[in-house]
Amino acid sequence: METAVKIAALLIMFWNLENFFYPSKENAGDNSRTMTWNRFRAKRDLISKTVIAIKDKEGAYPSLIGLCEVENIKTLKNLVYDTPLSRLGYRILHKDSPDQRGIDVALLYREEEITVIDTSFLRIRSFRTRDILYAKLYSQAIEDTVHVFVNHWPSKLGGEKKSANRRQEAASVLGLAVDSIQAAVPDAIIVAMGDFNDAPSSEALQTIPLNNLSLRLKDSLKKAGAPISGTHKFKGGWEMLDQFLASKSINGNIQILSFDHLLQQDKKYLGYKTRRTFIGPRFNGGASDHLPVLMKIFD
Repeated sequence: METAVKIAALLIMFWNLENFFYPSKENAGDNSRTMTWNRFRAKRDLISKTVIAIKDKEGAYPSLIGLCEVENIKTLKNLVYDTPLSRLGYRILHKDSPDQRGIDVALLYREEEITVIDTSFLRIRSFRTRDILYAKLYSQAIEDTVHVFVNHWPSKLGGEKKSANRRQEAASVLGLAVDSIQAAVPDAIIVAMGDFNDAPSSEALQTIPLNNLSLRLKDSLKKAGAPISGTHKFKGGWEMLDQFLASKSINGNIQILSFDHLLQQDKKYLGYKTRRTFIGPRFNGGASDHLPVLMKIFD
C-alpha cells in the first residue's frame, strides 16, 4: 500500500543567488567576470526554472521566497515580471542596504496567498553590511500571522575568528527582534531564514531563541551518508550555510533542493558540486554556488 504524501499548507524558500547583478554599460566585456545581458538572462531563467520545478515536486509554488546577493530592485523586477514567474503573482519587498559589495536581501510573496501587514529593515550599525529584512505577514493558507526575517550575515573574510564578532552582532540584532515578538505573543509563528555564513552549531546561531531546523537536517543527512549534505561545497566538503530557524509553535521541516540543473560533476573532489555562475573569470552558466532550501509548514 502506498503512503499518501502529506501536502504542506505553506511553502517557504530561501536561496543565495551568488552575485545576481543587473547588466550595465560598464559590464559589456565577454572575456571577464561581468554580467552581460546574455549571461543575466541565462542565470535569471535558471532561477525561474527552479521555482517552477517546486510545483512539480511539492504540488504548489512557494508562497514566500527569501533571497540574498541580489543587486537592486531592477534585478528583482526582471526576475519576477519578465520570466514565467510573472503569471504566479509574486510581489517584492526590498530596500538598498549599505553593503560594500552592493548586494541586498529581498522577499518575494504571492499576493493571492500573503497579505503584508508591516515591514522594516534592521540595520547592523557597527559596520557596513546587509540589513535584516523583517516582514509581518498574514498567510491565508494557515490563517495566521507569520513573522519572517531574511538574513545574510557577514562572511568569514579575514578568518573565522577575526570575523566572528560581526556575525555575533548580526545575531544580537536578530535575537532582540525575535525576543520582542515573543514577549508580546509567546506562541507567535516566527521564521528566520538566510545565509548565516556559519555552521548551524556555531556560537552566534545558538544565541537565537528559535529552533534551528538545519541542525537537525545536517545530522540526518550525515548519518544517512547523503551525497549532498549541505548547501555550499568548499574544498570537497558540504557546508550548511543556508538555514531555517523557527519558533516551537511551527509544525514543519526543511529540505535542500538539489535539482539536476543546479549541479555538475565535481572532477576534483568527486561526486557533485553546485553549478555556479562564474568559476574565476570564466562564465560557467549556472544559477548559483549555493543550493536553495525549502521549508514546509503543515497545519
